[in-house]
Amino acid sequence: MWDVLVDSGYVTGIDIALCVQEGLTLYGPWKANDMRAPKAPPLFTKAQFQWLPELETYRCPAGQVLQRVGRETCVRSGGREEVVVRYRVKGSTCHVCPLRPQRTTSQKGGRSLRRSEHEDVIIAHQAWMETQEAKAVYRLRGQTIELMFADLKEHRGLRRFSGHGLTRTRTELALEVLVHTLLVLHRFSHRKQNGQEINRKPDNIAA
Repeated sequence: MWDVLVDSGYVTGIDIALCVQEGLTLYGPWKANDMRAPKAPPLFTKAQFQWLPELETYRCPAGQVLQRVGRETCVRSGGREEVVVRYRVKGSTCHVCPLRPQRTTSQKGGRSLRRSEHEDVIIAHQAWMETQEAKAVYRLRGQTIELMFADLKEHRGLRRFSGHGLTRTRTELALEVLVHTLLVLHRFSHRKQNGQEINRKPDNIAA
């Protein structure tokens, strides 16, 4: 069993499903870096809608059942495809609902939701990331990945690229990563060498 720690930007339904399939334990928040301005007033979250498996649709907090209105294939990173189904409540229903301010901000349509083909594993992953065990392990990411980012920015001056164009940018980043990797290998080799010398010292002294 392998553990994988990643930033939230790399956590998609496809990635979660793939990790489950391969027996990998994935540590990474689901859309935790969404920096969009919060809506006012706050709307009901997707988690507050009840999934009805027998009807294959959702029920809103006001008791209305959403209708399936479409199905689309979304292209993710690496050309991978993810099937998403869209559900919606009629606008006329939402607009007369006493909970409308929390249901939708649309002046014409009703509240809509999207459900990924990997929704079940996404929900299970969200619950897993809320456990103390997962939070404790994920905090270790700051001791490895985040330190690398800090090193590149503070010690290597990589706060902005020195040239223009994708080719030059990729080359500069590749060289920075190469330097970082070589330094890590050098430190590892130095520590290993010192450890061997320390282990040999008692023999030398005894001689």
